[in-house]
Amino acid sequence: MAFASVIALLGRLVTLFAIAILAPALCALGYGETRAAGVFAGVSVVALFFGIGMVFATQGVSPGLRRGGDFLLVVMMWPVLSIFAAAPLLLLDAAATPTDAFFEALSGLTTTGATVLTGLDGQLRSVLFWRALLQWMGGLGTIVLAVSVMPMLGVGGMQVFRGVMPHGDHASVEDRTRRSALALSWIYGLLTATCAILLWIGGFSGFDAVTHALSTLSTGGFTTHDGTLSSFGNLRTDTVLMFFMVVGATNFTLIWALFNGRGWALVKDQELRILLLVLLFGGLLVVVTMNQQGGLGLSEAARQGAFATVSMLTTTGFVNQLVTPWPTVLPIIFLALVFLGGCSGSTAGGIKLMRLTLAIRQGRRELERLSHPHAVVRIHYGERAVPEPVIQGLWSFFILYIVAFVAIALALSASGPDVTEAVSMALAILTNSGAGLTLIAGPDASYVVLPDGAKWVLCVGMLLGRLELMAVVAVFAPMFWRR
Repeated sequence: MAFASVIALLGRLVTLFAIAILAPALCALGYGETRAAGVFAGVSVVALFFGIGMVFATQGVSPGLRRGGDFLLVVMMWPVLSIFAAAPLLLLDAAATPTDAFFEALSGLTTTGATVLTGLDGQLRSVLFWRALLQWMGGLGTIVLAVSVMPMLGVGGMQVFRGVMPHGDHASVEDRTRRSALALSWIYGLLTATCAILLWIGGFSGFDAVTHALSTLSTGGFTTHDGTLSSFGNLRTDTVLMFFMVVGATNFTLIWALFNGRGWALVKDQELRILLLVLLFGGLLVVVTMNQQGGLGLSEAARQGAFATVSMLTTTGFVNQLVTPWPTVLPIIFLALVFLGGCSGSTAGGIKLMRLTLAIRQGRRELERLSHPHAVVRIHYGERAVPEPVIQGLWSFFILYIVAFVAIALALSASGPDVTEAVSMALAILTNSGAGLTLIAGPDASYVVLPDGAKWVLCVGMLLGRLELMAVVAVFAPMFWRR
C-alpha cells in the first residue's frame, strides 16, 4: 500500500530529525540555558517516540514507493517536520502563538527566511541556533530532492535537469536519495564550516559566524540580530557572504564535480554562466541606480548594490543596508531578481534560470515558425534536444505559478496589507526569499502584523514555492490517484 510506505519512510525522517533536535539542546547547555536544554531534549524524545512508532507500525511494509507515494512523501515531509520544529519555539515563548511557531519553523525548513519573531537580540541563543539549523537542514533536503527526486517526478520541466553526479539512473527513489545525500552532505558541511571560519576571521563572533554560515549556504536569510547586517558586518564579511550565497545558488552537482577533480563541468554549465551574467548586469543596474538616484557615492553604491543583487538573485534575502531615499525602480529590479532565482539543483528559490532559458528558446522557436510554418525546429539544452512534453510541462508550471501568485496576493490584500505589500509578500514567499521583504516593500513591511489567516496562506505559499508547485497540485488532484 502506497500510504503505508510513505508512513514508513516518514517515520525514518522523523527519527533522524529527533536526533538533530539534540543539537540546540547542547547549544543551550553551553550557554547556560538550562530550561531551554530540557525543552529541546523533551521535544527530541517525543519526536523519537513518534518516528519509531511510525516505523514499527509499518513493519513488513515494503519501503519502495510507487508513483503517487513519492509525491505524497515529498509534500508531507515539510509540514510534518515543521510541527516538531515549532514545538520548542512555542514552549520557550519565542513565538507568541502556535500559528507563529509553525510559520517560523516552516519558513526555516523551506529556507524562505520570513520571520514573525521580534526582539532577536533578546532571544535565547539556542532558539537562534535552532532557526539557523532548520534552514541548513532544509537547504540540504532541498538539494537532495532537486538532484535525486524532482527529475524523476517530471515536475515543471525538471526532466531536463541532469546533474553530473552519478547516482544510478535506474535505481529506486530511496536509493537515489540515499546516494545523493551521502555524496553531497559532506561537501555541504565542509563549505558551511569554511564560511563560518572566514566570517569569524572577518570579525563576526563565533556564534554569529556559525549561525550566519548555516543561513548562507542554505540561502535562507535568517539572522541573529534586529535590523540590517551593517550593525555588526563589514566589507570583508560582506564579501564572504556574497561568495557563499552564490555557492548556495549553484547546482550542487557541479560543486561535487569540482571536489572530485571534474572542474570542467563548472565551465561547461550553461545555467551557471547565465547566473553569473545576470549577477553582473543586474548588479551594474542596481549600483548605477543607487549612485544616481539614491545619492550614494560610487564605492558605497558598489558595495551595497553588489550585496543586494547577490542576496536577491540567490533568494537569500540578507540586508546589509537600506538606502534612503529609496529609488522607486529598485524594488522592481529586486522583484525581477527573486523571480528568476538561482540554478536548478541548488538551495535557491525562484523559477530557476534553466526554466527561463527554455522559455526564451521556446519563444524564439515560435518566432521562427512565423516565417517558416512547416519547419521542424528543435529546442536544445546543453547537448541534448528537449522533448515536447517537457516544454508543455514548463508552460504548465508557469501558468500555475502565476495563478498561485495572484491567489496569494488577493488573499493577503483581503486580510489587511495594501496592494504593494500584498504583491511583494506573495512573490517573496512563493520564491522562498521572504527575508528580503524590506528590500522589495520598504523597511516598514513586516509579517508580524498579519492575522493568523494570512500567515497560513503564506505557509501554503512557502510549500508551493519549495516543492515546485506541480508536486503539491498532483497530490490534491483526484485524477492523479485514480490512475
